[in-house]
Amino acid sequence: MMENTNVAAIEGPSKQKILQATMVALLVAIIILFTVVLPAEYGVDPLGTGAALGLTNLVNAAAGSAEVPTPATTSPTSVPDGTSVSVIKGVFVPQPSRYMVDSREIKLESGEGMEIKYYLPQGAGMVYSWTSNEKLFFEFHAEPDTKPTGASEDYYESYEKDDQVGKTESHGTFTAPSSGIHGWFWENQTGAPATIKLITAGFYESIIEYRDGGKKMMLPAEPK
Repeated sequence: MMENTNVAAIEGPSKQKILQATMVALLVAIIILFTVVLPAEYGVDPLGTGAALGLTNLVNAAAGSAEVPTPATTSPTSVPDGTSVSVIKGVFVPQPSRYMVDSREIKLESGEGMEIKYYLPQGAGMVYSWTSNEKLFFEFHAEPDTKPTGASEDYYESYEKDDQVGKTESHGTFTAPSSGIHGWFWENQTGAPATIKLITAGFYESIIEYRDGGKKMMLPAEPK
């Protein structure tokens, strides 16, 4: 039995076919680059396919997770032992002298009104509480040293007011928006005498009482 010695010859690809395959592969790579890689990795979407496929959201999400916003008012520093410290700016306001404390009782007969004002320079702070055994009409207001252009002589600024129902107390913290006298007007419209207990602490420079058409400078009264 004779062996078949005829073997089919396997021909290698021609140079033309290799060049065609290379060009096709290069074209496919370019298409993937512009339609997928650039929109997803860099947010560059020249053909608009990244937005259509939702790929540009990937780079935005990555950027958002990588960047943590830092408040503009903080300034991270470090101390010798490596502890992280945030310096908070704008919350400390230095003052030229110590704060004052004033505590007093004010008697108001039925139908009577009066004012207590504290002179505060701009930016100075004050904490306060007042209580009354009767509901009083009142207004917390100020007369700034410098009035707006065109304002009348009796111009003032109001911060809290009740002349309808009345209150028996008010408490708060206050920072003077401008230099001037700041304080309260109370009016007793009940049928009985009222006693106001007022206590303040702040960087005021003087205290003025307005009563019965007169004006009187007062000294701080320490709490008893």
